[in-house]
Amino acid sequence: QRKVRILNGAHTSMVLGAYLAGRNIVRECMQDPVIRAFMEQTLYEEIIPTLTLPEQELTTFAKAVFDRFNNPYIDHELLAIALNSTSKWKARVLPSFAGYVKRCGTLPECITASLAFHIAFYRGNRLEETGLTGSRDGESYVIRDERFILEFFEAHKEDDPEAFSPPPMPEGSEDMNPNDFQKMMNAAKNSNQQMSQEEFNQIFDTLKQGKSPEEVARMEQMVQ
Repeated sequence: QRKVRILNGAHTSMVLGAYLAGRNIVRECMQDPVIRAFMEQTLYEEIIPTLTLPEQELTTFAKAVFDRFNNPYIDHELLAIALNSTSKWKARVLPSFAGYVKRCGTLPECITASLAFHIAFYRGNRLEETGLTGSRDGESYVIRDERFILEFFEAHKEDDPEAFSPPPMPEGSEDMNPNDFQKMMNAAKNSNQQMSQEEFNQIFDTLKQGKSPEEVARMEQMVQ
């Protein structure tokens, strides 16, 4: 639970959005104050509160994860981590999403954003044998996943978000408010445009809205 939800969950929730924002390796993400703040909030405010292990044990493990991500001797490529991201999101992130909704009765901001990043990343323009080809600032990248998943995204790349029918509730989310889940999916479906660094930063700037001064100070301290 600790490794999958914290270590793997941090990777999966951050990687696709960070790549679209122009980053290529994990260490670059750790040195970007906006992305690091996103990861900190994801782990400490949305994932760890849903776990049953002692909080001190979890926060200590999370700190070790950040130290590992910042290792100067390892160039861990984001596109390598992005392999099979759909099944990874379901196994590593969805349980935290459902647990947060059950515990708090509202949507987790960062995890919800990570689903939108996932859909944006998978918005390819050409399906080939090697995978689905996407584009970042005019540069092509290959999305690698199970074939039926790539075929689904390729088939629906031109769909109008408003034309989507209400999706089924995902496994493990029975306690989720259906209206809240629909709002999350609508937001994710509308994230079908490639993001610039400025747009990416603006998303995370909004995460501070509605926070208390103490919470804002804590977020800022995390990236100092």
